[in-house]
Amino acid sequence: MSVAVADEIVKARNDKREYRRIVLKNSLEVLLISDPDTDKCAASMNVRVGYFSDPPGIEGLAHFLEHMLFYASEKYPLEYSYLKFITEHGGSANAFTASEHTNYYFDVNVDSFEEALDRSFAGPKLYS
Repeated sequence: MSVAVADEIVKARNDKREYRRIVLKNSLEVLLISDPDTDKCAASMNVRVGYFSDPPGIEGLAHFLEHMLFYASEKYPLEYSYLKFITEHGGSANAFTASEHTNYYFDVNVDSFEEALDRSFAGPKLYS
């Protein structure tokens, strides 16, 4: 997958974390943060669609779709296997739907991050 490194990130002098912002080929922007003082890995994804985007007559759709992440996906079809995996590997996960954004996030033990990331953002297949 090709990526472009974006602008330099300004941070406080006493911030020991390292930051890198990249833009993926599909135009998604990613902020990578490395923190030497933590024993976990974490990820968060923000989608610029919230409950203000709910169609008339289908209020609550954005919030419903938020919960679908925790249910199952085509790649991981066992019900609730996502949260089971996360908790069995020392982590936690949650999400929230706001007026114009929906945010998904999790943390997990370092050795389980790659699979947790795959499980988190494989997501349910809701359309063809």
